[in-house]
Amino acid sequence: MRLGALLLTGAALAASCLAAQGHQTLPWERISPLDWQVGSGSARVETPSEPLPSTGPLQAKLTGDGTLSIRDARGIIRLKTGLPGRPLKVWRDGGFPLAPPTGTWLFPVDSPLCQGLGGLLWVAEDFRPFLRGLLWILEDGEAILTVVHPATATAVHLPLPPGRDLSLRFLSDRLEVVAGEVDRGAPRQWSIPWIGLLPRLADLGPHADRAKPGTALVPFPKD
Repeated sequence: MRLGALLLTGAALAASCLAAQGHQTLPWERISPLDWQVGSGSARVETPSEPLPSTGPLQAKLTGDGTLSIRDARGIIRLKTGLPGRPLKVWRDGGFPLAPPTGTWLFPVDSPLCQGLGGLLWVAEDFRPFLRGLLWILEDGEAILTVVHPATATAVHLPLPPGRDLSLRFLSDRLEVVAGEVDRGAPRQWSIPWIGLLPRLADLGPHADRAKPGTALVPFPKD
């Protein structure tokens, strides 16, 4: 009993110290789990995804330490943030792979999600064209998938199913995760339909109350 009380006291003191130091919850620490389904999901025959990546005046730069920045055509930084870990694998649009996983890539300002969920055809036979203009980043901890929308300078974090050496498959009706290594008896393959991700992807759309980017002369615009 004394040992248990001592451990509880230590945990309480540690939490108090973090609170006293102003510990801020990171975006990926407060995300709710996704409804990943065991197995490959639909047996639909696949059609080729969009063959060429999108392009445009927005510049997304990702460095090896996990720093991501988005610049507009004027060179103004619209977003600068850190990832949960270092980039391991990166895709763009509806699953176009980018190698190496660091570099600078160009993105459009008129992607489907710029119109919110109203710009998406939910019942489309192939949903991947509606993912144009997105950047998907798997970090080396392989627990979080970060999705970035350069056009709105926003990012969301998607919790992934358990496993190691994960790979993603962007299929016409779903996102599939395959683990190269799992604990004994654990599933190796998971999937979630695109419509199941729409509530999370909605946060990448435009927000009327979002602050406008500043400039060197007016760093904090008032209107």
